[in-house]
Amino acid sequence: MKIGIHTYAWGSHFGNDTLYIIDKCKELGFDFIELPLMEIDAFDPAAVKDRLDGAIEPTCSTIIPNPDWDIGSDDPEKRKRGIAFLKRCIDATAAVGATMFSGNSYVMAKKELPNGPIPQKEWDYCAAAVREAARYAQDFGITIGIEAANRFANHLVNTAEQALHFIDLVGEPNLIVHLDTFHMCYEERSFYDAIIKAGSKLKYFHMCGNDRGKPGEDDIIDWDAVFRALKRVGFDDYLGFEGFDMTCRATRRDLIGKPEDFARDSMAFAMQMMEKYGMKRG
Repeated sequence: MKIGIHTYAWGSHFGNDTLYIIDKCKELGFDFIELPLMEIDAFDPAAVKDRLDGAIEPTCSTIIPNPDWDIGSDDPEKRKRGIAFLKRCIDATAAVGATMFSGNSYVMAKKELPNGPIPQKEWDYCAAAVREAARYAQDFGITIGIEAANRFANHLVNTAEQALHFIDLVGEPNLIVHLDTFHMCYEERSFYDAIIKAGSKLKYFHMCGNDRGKPGEDDIIDWDAVFRALKRVGFDDYLGFEGFDMTCRATRRDLIGKPEDFARDSMAFAMQMMEKYGMKRG
């Protein structure tokens, strides 16, 4: 199992002026670092790869940051621009040497729709866009994660079951499920059952406290149930921490404290739980 962290613990911006975050993650002993691609024009793959220097593995993630790139839109031009953005993200992922691209890249975040069930055409448009991106990603050996997120983050995939449904709609082999305990607090009745349902498709997992703070310091998430389920499904992939500092959108109070303390304490808790359930790092 690989242990990593999202750069958002150090701030919402990632570009050439924040490459020091990579050095921090190396010093802290992480196996991987999750790099955000929302600011795709500020992302310099050559500079990032040089800073990584083969010492830490990168993964990449994004949301679709521009309504004009809505891959679920009735407007074919918006869908086309959204697909172009996803392909740029895949190019950047490949250029830094990563093989995992995940996040809420399969739908327009926080899109307003009429009340009621999601129209089938929204599922179909988004699945068609991700299908094209997934086929493009296959040429680079890149896997795409479908991260289930809470209803306030997106309207399409909120649960492990919906992530599996979306993957079936896309129908490409290089899609996996990405779960995040923060989002699961809103949407899953049982952490254990959701992980079991995702099964062998679960290849990326974010450990967060129920408030996005340090995992293990809340009384809401049953971490024993989480790790029992991870053990049962044979999870041996990317285990990451996604804590946000106060420069990140909608984060109005200090949830994580000093980023380095958040990183060390989160890793220590994960290692403690892995040891308890006989799971190995590496």
